[in-house]
Amino acid sequence: MIAAIRLVALASVAAALSACAGGGAGAPPRLFSTDWQDDGGKSIAAVHARLKGGRPTVHADLVVAVGAKSDKLVGQGLDGGARWSFAHPIDARPAIAGNVVVGSGGGEVFALDAASGKKLWSRPTGGMPFLGAGDDGALTVVSLGGAKVAGSTLLVVARDGSVKRQIEEPKLALGVPAIVGGVVFVPWSNQYVSAIDVETGDSIGRVTIRKKISRAFTVGGALYFGELGYVRFDDRIGGASRNAASTITVPPRELPGTPRLLAPGTERVPAVANARDKDQLFARPSGPDGPLTIDGGRFYASYYRLVMGFDTPKGDLAWVYLHPKELLGGEAVAGGVALCDPDGKLTILDARGAVGRTLDLGEPIASCVVHADTYRAPAGTGARGLAEQLAEAILSRDATLATAQRLLLRELATEEHESATKTLIDLASDPRTAPVLVKDARAAIAQRRNGKSFMLAALAKHYDFLRDVLRTPPVGPIADALAAMDAQEGAAALSSHLLDPADSDDDVQRSAAALAKLATAKELPALKQFFAMYRGTASADPVIKAVGSVAEALVRLDPKGGRALVEDAAKDGETRAEVRARLEAVLAAHPAGAPPATDAAAPKPAGPPAKPAPAKPAPAKPAPAKPAPKKK
Repeated sequence: MIAAIRLVALASVAAALSACAGGGAGAPPRLFSTDWQDDGGKSIAAVHARLKGGRPTVHADLVVAVGAKSDKLVGQGLDGGARWSFAHPIDARPAIAGNVVVGSGGGEVFALDAASGKKLWSRPTGGMPFLGAGDDGALTVVSLGGAKVAGSTLLVVARDGSVKRQIEEPKLALGVPAIVGGVVFVPWSNQYVSAIDVETGDSIGRVTIRKKISRAFTVGGALYFGELGYVRFDDRIGGASRNAASTITVPPRELPGTPRLLAPGTERVPAVANARDKDQLFARPSGPDGPLTIDGGRFYASYYRLVMGFDTPKGDLAWVYLHPKELLGGEAVAGGVALCDPDGKLTILDARGAVGRTLDLGEPIASCVVHADTYRAPAGTGARGLAEQLAEAILSRDATLATAQRLLLRELATEEHESATKTLIDLASDPRTAPVLVKDARAAIAQRRNGKSFMLAALAKHYDFLRDVLRTPPVGPIADALAAMDAQEGAAALSSHLLDPADSDDDVQRSAAALAKLATAKELPALKQFFAMYRGTASADPVIKAVGSVAEALVRLDPKGGRALVEDAAKDGETRAEVRARLEAVLAAHPAGAPPATDAAAPKPAGPPAKPAPAKPAPAKPAPAKPAPKKK
């Protein structure tokens, strides 16, 4: 009868101490000793030669979920087939290792057959947290402990439940191990991997890796070490301490939240998905042969209901998918990514972001893990353009997505398709849009150089409570864009917004600036009305600037009558001093008798306008101004 894990027989302790005793010249490195000097990769290269490349056996393609009450595991193959369920208290995320599923709870760690869910064996944990497991088809290695407890334990268990090797480390937190051909690979201290012979308990090799690593795992026919990226166990592994090993990670780029590629192997992953599961990175190393890359040149990120696909090596956004429910987790598979939600639905997206397959575990779940060894995501149908995908994601009225929507809005602003302009206008016009997104959308609209028809349609709308137009359109940004495009057909709509009391002062200023360039003789009545209303009442700086821009338009469109109107206003004591200064500058920039500028706005003065002389009594006052609804 095997004793509890924390109570090791004296003979086992003696054997372990003997195995750890090394240290002479040419002797193998001691288990987890910190006084070891790097051997230049010789010992780990010898392990690679011994394993003839270290290719693991084919493992299960499986999704395993923790039941909603953390009282069972539910599993199903990624290619469909029968579901299985195993009732047991669960206190940590299970691990899919080879053809077994390893879980923990109720004071024990246990293994199930991956195909049927049948219990193979169980061992007591002695109260130590379960971290992870590896399997080579005959033996399963289990790691217990972690950074928050004293010491670690490694168990190597046969299919019949017999313990073939038990290693106690009293001080260090060991990471998640893997096993290939009877050799256990154990990451520790964030930079070392020790290779341990199961038969002898000896450390037969060690490698120093210059990147943070805390997990060893096998997938797609290769063995890897990683946390922030992937280091492949191949014929270059001996050069790891010189940064010459086969290494790959996802390119850095802005992402919502703080997603991690892999959870640290020294931390127990809780049975119930938490905030760290709401935003994750998913990527799959390319396999055992050839240069190490990211599978298919594509990595993925999730954020609540959103999934995003990115290209390597630059990290350009390739597609966006909006799921009906928040996502609990998943994994990259060959040619795509598999993700699960609280309803127990597994959605498999192909590398283009189209749904290739869905599976139903039949009940609500608390979390899930996915492993795909040979499985490839099937090609989906109905893939849409990126602009359309971005529109759906950004226009979703889900407050939890606001951070991601800001990022996606910036991506949308770079899209050349006209539909992107429409989405930006819709976003800025909707009163339900978060203020920060409205600000971003307005800035993006001002830089658009297409989608003119959508801009003109938006300008046709004015605030109207009875017609459910509860936010004015983004008039100012549209004015900037139309002016840059020389879209004279927008002048009439812009002039109507000059006199709309619901428009902001910023919108009025930018509309007037655009009209200085775009207005035609048809807009003269509206320009004159605005000029008469605000040249004596404008106090807010944007409205003062707007009066100056309207004066430019008047002088340009009507060199005789318009100029006389501006000259009279510049001399009238009823005109505000700040406005008079701008009118003097406009008149100076457009000397009497100069040819009218019909295609462009009048040039603005290079320096500050000269202080005007005291105004003389005007020969005739204009009509009394109407009460100004603009901000003062």
